[in-house]
Amino acid sequence: MRPRVDAHVASVILSEAGAVAEEVLAGTPSLRARKEGERHACEAEFAAHARALAAAVDLRCPAVFRAHAAWAARIHDAAGLPHESVCASLRALAGRVEGMELPEAWRCCIAESLAAGIAVASDPVEDAPVALWDATSAALRGNRDAYLAAVEAWRSGRGVRVALLGIAEVQRQVGEAWMRHQATVVEEHRATALASLGLALLAPDIWSAAGPCRRGQAVLAAAPGEHHSVGLLVAASLLELEGYAVEVLGADTPAMQLAVACVERKPALVGIAVSAIDHLPAAREAIEMVRHAAPLSCIVAGGFAARVAGAPALGADVLVPEHFDGRLPTHGAEAEGGELGDAVR
Repeated sequence: MRPRVDAHVASVILSEAGAVAEEVLAGTPSLRARKEGERHACEAEFAAHARALAAAVDLRCPAVFRAHAAWAARIHDAAGLPHESVCASLRALAGRVEGMELPEAWRCCIAESLAAGIAVASDPVEDAPVALWDATSAALRGNRDAYLAAVEAWRSGRGVRVALLGIAEVQRQVGEAWMRHQATVVEEHRATALASLGLALLAPDIWSAAGPCRRGQAVLAAAPGEHHSVGLLVAASLLELEGYAVEVLGADTPAMQLAVACVERKPALVGIAVSAIDHLPAAREAIEMVRHAAPLSCIVAGGFAARVAGAPALGADVLVPEHFDGRLPTHGAEAEGGELGDAVR
């Protein structure tokens, strides 16, 4: 197994935090003019930059940091912070890469990642409000009756699969609304709780529709450190409709325990979800452990961060597309409907 390097890389980068913050504040008048708590936002988010850079080095994938920088720029703009401060922080750090006590290959990856991040963070940010479904607005308000009525309407009108995809789309809109400061953390949590109720409402239809287990056992888990699990539960229900017997191990599953579960279950399919970029190294490590524990299993990776990194960087066999409907190619089999190119990117 390839050892993780992200912790060491992050610690070296974080040692530059003070100097970078001073340089950014000195060169960004709009930050200096803000009150004390806000003008140090660049320093507060520096740790996130360090973790994302460390993940890029660990996966040998600069595209990981490019996605992080785009996300950071959107969050900054939505919060009303100076757009230029993200680039200023990254440029200040780029000037210190050569002096870092790291192997040359790692420094090259950091420099390439920073260049990609600076380029994307310099682009204008799309700040138009997200168009929300009525069901999404109900979820954000915590209106249980309205939300569950929407789920029931999808189920009765178009079937349980469409209802599951409706729940997934509401969660996607909630995440977009949070990123653009249209929704608070509390509202996001309300929506997540209601998504669990919606899945419970659909559970009897899913269990009765699945029929015999045609495709074998599937084990799904969120990567170590990853606490987003609603997408995992939606995927589990969709896979049940496809004929898998699914066991969900839940959020923040330790890599070793996931590997042990795979030895016990001998699954045909193992799914690992990772949404946050700084959890990618832990996901890669978990996938390597599963590969040793269950070499015949097809390993599937899903979530925003997984799509950014790609299946090869993580060591997975298949990458779950953003709009997943339950149909997925395994071990080179043809996707139903000829969608192999959409599922494996």
